[in-house]
Amino acid sequence: MRKVTIVLFSLTVIISGLIYAITLCPTVEFIDSGELAMACKHLGIAHPTGYPLYTLLGNLAARIPAGSLIIRENVLSLLLTSLAAGFLFLLISRILQKYGITIWDKITAAPVALFAAFSPIWWSQGTTNEVYSLNLLLISMSLWLLFNYAMSEKGNYRWLAFSVYSFGLCLTNHLSAIYAIPGIIYVVYVEKKHRRFKFDNIWKLALFLLFPLSLYFVLPIRARFSPFLNWGDVSDPYFFYKHVTGWQYRVWMFTNPLGIFENLPARVGPAAGLIYDQFKWFGLPFIALGIVIAWRRYRRFLIFCLLIWLANLIYVLNYDIVDIEAYYLPMIFVTTIFIALTAAEVIRASESKGSRIFSFVILTVLLILPAASLLANFHKSDRSRKVFARQGVLDMAASIEPKGIAIVENWDFYSPWLYMRFEENFRPDMVLLDKELMRRSWYIDFIRRYHPDIYDHSRQAFEEFLEKVESYDRGKWYNPYVLDEAYYGMFNAILQNEASIRPIYTNMISDKTLLAGQPLIPGGIMFRFDNPSVFQARPRFEFAADIWGDPRVYKDKRVGFLLSFYSRAFESRQKYCLYFGKDDEAAYYGILKDRVKVIVSDIR
Repeated sequence: MRKVTIVLFSLTVIISGLIYAITLCPTVEFIDSGELAMACKHLGIAHPTGYPLYTLLGNLAARIPAGSLIIRENVLSLLLTSLAAGFLFLLISRILQKYGITIWDKITAAPVALFAAFSPIWWSQGTTNEVYSLNLLLISMSLWLLFNYAMSEKGNYRWLAFSVYSFGLCLTNHLSAIYAIPGIIYVVYVEKKHRRFKFDNIWKLALFLLFPLSLYFVLPIRARFSPFLNWGDVSDPYFFYKHVTGWQYRVWMFTNPLGIFENLPARVGPAAGLIYDQFKWFGLPFIALGIVIAWRRYRRFLIFCLLIWLANLIYVLNYDIVDIEAYYLPMIFVTTIFIALTAAEVIRASESKGSRIFSFVILTVLLILPAASLLANFHKSDRSRKVFARQGVLDMAASIEPKGIAIVENWDFYSPWLYMRFEENFRPDMVLLDKELMRRSWYIDFIRRYHPDIYDHSRQAFEEFLEKVESYDRGKWYNPYVLDEAYYGMFNAILQNEASIRPIYTNMISDKTLLAGQPLIPGGIMFRFDNPSVFQARPRFEFAADIWGDPRVYKDKRVGFLLSFYSRAFESRQKYCLYFGKDDEAAYYGILKDRVKVIVSDIR
C-alpha cells in the first residue's frame, strides 16, 4: 500500500506541475510580483507582513544559475503549489481510511486532489510568484500531520508536534493561516476527551509553534543592512511590530464587523459565486452529498470544516481589498474533501453489494472530474502569453521622454517597473515615484538611496515631511493638516526643482490637491507638466492592440481598470489635438480610444 501511495502522490505532483509549467507566466506579473522577486534576490523586506520564510526560499531560487530571476521565482511557486496538491492527496487518503485501508481510498483521493489543483484560484498560485503557494503547501502539510495524529490508534504525539511546527512555519509566511486555528483547536480538544492528549504537553507544543515563528527575527536583522527593499524599516522594534501585524492594512479590515449582517445576501453573494467558480456545476453535487455523508459518518470532520469555513468567511467579508480571491484558499481546500467522501462511500456501498461495475462507473466519473476542471478553467488560468504587466511598463516608458520622472499611482505597474529597472536595467534614465508609497518614511529613504539627485534637489521638503510623519508612524498625536501640507510639499518641491532639468509626468488626474494650478499635457498614456499655451508635439503612441486584445489571454476586471487609464489618456490627447486644430492626430487617438473600449467591453 505504501508503494501505491508514493506512486499516486508522485503522479498528483507531476501532473499538476506539468500543467502549471505549460501555463506558467513568462515574465513579471501585476501587483506584488516585481517587488517580491527583488525582495527575494536581495533578502530584503517585502510589504507587510514581510514573509521571511518565502523570502529565504525565494533567495535560494534566485541563486540558481538558469533562466531569468522572475522565471526562477515563478518555477518556485509552481513546485510549491504542485506539492500542495500532493499533500492534499495524502490528507484525503488519511481521512478516507477511517473505515479501513483500501486501494480505493488512494485511487479516489488522487483525482480529487487534481480537481482542486485545477480550480482557478489554486491554479493561479502555481503560475506566478506569490506567497500563497507556500501557504498552500504548509497548511496542507499541517492538516495531514494533524489527522495522522487524530486517527492513529494511540494518538501519536509526534504527529501533533510536527503539525504545530508546520503550522508555525505557515504563520511565518502569511497570517491568513489563522483561519485554521479554530479547527485545529477543536481536533486537539476532541482527542483530549479521548485521553490521547495530556495538557501538560502544551508547553512543548508552544515551543514547536514559537520556534518557527522566530524566523520573523530575520527581518530586523536584514533591515540593519539596508537591503534594496527595506519596507517599514523594521530594525526599529515598534516598526517591526507594526510590520508583522499588518498595521497598515487596518483601514480595510473589520472597520464595521457587525456591518456584514447588513444586506448579508449582497455580501455573501460574491463569495458564493467565487466558490461556485472553483467547483462548477459538476463538482457541487459531489460536495452536497459529501456534506450529508460527513454528517452521518464523519461528523467531527464536518465540524472541523465548518469552523474553518466560518473563520474564513468572517475574515474575507470584513477585508475590503480588490485581490481577495487567494484568501478563500482554506475554504476551497477543505470543501474539496467532501467530493472524495461522496465517491468513496458510493464505491464502498457498491463493493459491499458485489456491484463492481457500478464502482468502476463512479471511478470513471471521478477521473473525469479533474479533466473537466482542467478544460473548464484552462483559458482563465493560462498565463503563458500574459505579458500585460511588462507591456504596461513599456507603454509608460514610450510615453516618457529621456531622463523623465513620473509620479504614478498604479502599484500594478510600479511593482513590475521595480523589477525591470533594477534587475534588467531597463531605461535607467527614467524614474517612477509611487505617490502612495511617498506617505511612508521608509520609501523616502529608498528615494534617497536610489534616486539621490531627486532627494538632494528637494532635501528640505523631504526632511520636513520625515519630521512631520514620525508622530503618525509611531502612533502619537499628529496634526493631519500639517502632515498633509508636508506631504504635498514634497511633490511641489519636485515639480519646482526638477522642471528645469527633466520632463515630469503623471498618470493621475484625480488628486486635485496635487494637481491644483498645474497644467497637464496628455501624451501617450501619461500627462506631462508643461506649458498649455503652446502645442506640444509628441510621437504618436503605438498601442499594442495585439497584446492587450489577444483573445487567447484571459482578461479580468483588473486589466479593464488599468486599460481605463489608457482610454482616458487617449481621449484627453484627442481633445487636446482638436483644440489646436490637429485633426489628423485627433482622429488617430480617437481610433485608439475606441480600440481600448472594444477590449474593455469584452471583459466580464
